[in-house]
Amino acid sequence: MKELFEASFNVVNLPATLLLIMILLHWIIVIIGAMDMISIDSELDFELDMDGEGGGFDKGDFILEYFNAKYIPISILMSIFALSFWAISMYANWYIHQNENGWMGLAIFAGNLIVSAHITKFATQPLIPIFKSMREQMSDNMNLVGKTVIVTSSKADAKFGQGQIRLDGPEITLNVRTAGEELPRGTEAVILQHEPATDIYLITQLEI
Repeated sequence: MKELFEASFNVVNLPATLLLIMILLHWIIVIIGAMDMISIDSELDFELDMDGEGGGFDKGDFILEYFNAKYIPISILMSIFALSFWAISMYANWYIHQNENGWMGLAIFAGNLIVSAHITKFATQPLIPIFKSMREQMSDNMNLVGKTVIVTSSKADAKFGQGQIRLDGPEITLNVRTAGEELPRGTEAVILQHEPATDIYLITQLEI
């Protein structure tokens, strides 16, 4: 146990350990309800809103789609990623170079990011139909037009955006767009319409 603790907080494993601790704290808070189902989705914004070049290709949408972030809640994705990232970091750093610092540790870190991201992608693939069904059912049963949504991506514009809306239960993440205005994270907006074909909600800033 002592060796595990020391290895976990070794500098080469420290980023993975801190991420795993943060995820565990999040789920503890959710379970005990101390902060009313607080979501880390808005805290873990990876700046995926990269405007594409040529033909309207949206890199942000492609990355979200590829790693299932358009369908699976970020909190679930990050939980699986954190566990994989920590396990691989611990195993690789111990067996490859016995937790020594240096370029090998940096190389393992970089490779681990890619490997763990894809492990998360494939591990959550079977969950996509479940969350798609839940979202479709929500859209069918509830008219969200006129409801208030909070922008949780770094911004929301005509090409990219995510927001959260709280109904009778936990917060729900929506894919949002604007008619052209740019809304920074944390902006309160109102839903104007819903496009069922793309499951995108058109929003505009809420006037107070």
